Amino acid sequence: MRASLALASFMVCVPVLAGPFVVGDAIHVTSASGYGTNSNRSAVIRISTNPVTISPLAVDGGFTGIGAYDSFRQCVLALRFGTSIASVNSSGVVSSLPLSGNQDATLIAPTGDGRIYVQRSGKWSYLDASNTTHDLKNNANSGLFAAPRSYKRACYDKSSNSIFAGVLTVAGAVVAKIPLASDGSHVGGAVTEVVLATPGLASPDIVGLSEGPGGKLFVKIDDNGGGLGPRMILLDPVSLTQTTYAQSNYFGVGGEIAGCYVPNLNTALVVDSLADQLRAFALGASGGGTPLANTAAISSSGGSGETATMFPITASGCPCDLNHDDLVDDADFSIFLGAYNTLDCADPSMPSGCPSDFNHDGVVDDADFTLFLAAYNELVCP
Repeated sequence: MRASLALASFMVCVPVLAGPFVVGDAIHVTSASGYGTNSNRSAVIRISTNPVTISPLAVDGGFTGIGAYDSFRQCVLALRFGTSIASVNSSGVVSSLPLSGNQDATLIAPTGDGRIYVQRSGKWSYLDASNTTHDLKNNANSGLFAAPRSYKRACYDKSSNSIFAGVLTVAGAVVAKIPLASDGSHVGGAVTEVVLATPGLASPDIVGLSEGPGGKLFVKIDDNGGGLGPRMILLDPVSLTQTTYAQSNYFGVGGEIAGCYVPNLNTALVVDSLADQLRAFALGASGGGTPLANTAAISSSGGSGETATMFPITASGCPCDLNHDDLVDDADFSIFLGAYNTLDCADPSMPSGCPSDFNHDGVVDDADFTLFLAAYNELVCP
């Protein structure tokens, strides 16, 4: 046990990030765009929705095409030069995140509460809110978690507290659900895999996995064939039931290299890399969608093989709102203080899941208080 902290006596000035990212818009990370002095420049591209326009956020930074939006840090995360993690803020400033050990990241899946899960060579790790690297443990919370396979796209789902990851296998397009323990430090159960129903598609590769409408996950499928097929699928993160969002077929359909559901449009956007443009698909659509003007340079003109990821900009989480009333105030401080005095997340008297351990290091201490104070000063949840 420790002596209680008085909130007013611990004044820390913590900058709060703010920028022009618009929740419900989208971001496209590509290994080859039409921006720059020459063609085929890697880029992070902003997709605005009123009206639909695209603009470069960062160009030619060695981006590999794998990315995600981190609502906690309010930045785009993108793999850079193959293995390191870059953050790109709303002004286009690129910096690196300190992943410990080998710079061998292949996928990133931020949770919105500070953690960023990273697929690496032979293991998964995560960065906590303080950017400290931890290795993800297995279900027994002992050795390293060994995933059944290496995946091509991934995202985190808050409702099920799970990582979802997809890849093309001999059985077809497979999505795996990796459940996490309440504190996120280890896997919380067996990995479940589901084969997506993709009739008419010969090689249904997963090129997009992100938040969809109605609490579902949106899965974007690419296929080299030109036949009509379900290239956009909704997956329930709890039951793993799947429904077709839209089917597509048109000249160049084999170049649908990325896509996501965009909340501000209530439609899906797909990158048609052969025609170098975006196409919009409403729920239940079948065919070629709606080609969108003013979206050239979204890919390498006339190409179809670059790696790319598209994803929506999501709302910031509010992990310091411990009583879930959308405010961070004295009521939350009272809850935090009890956890602070207990200290150790493994203490039986600590609330389940140790919610006050904001940086997920196993203890509730001054580092967590600094994070709490920043949210307390803001008061209203984002």
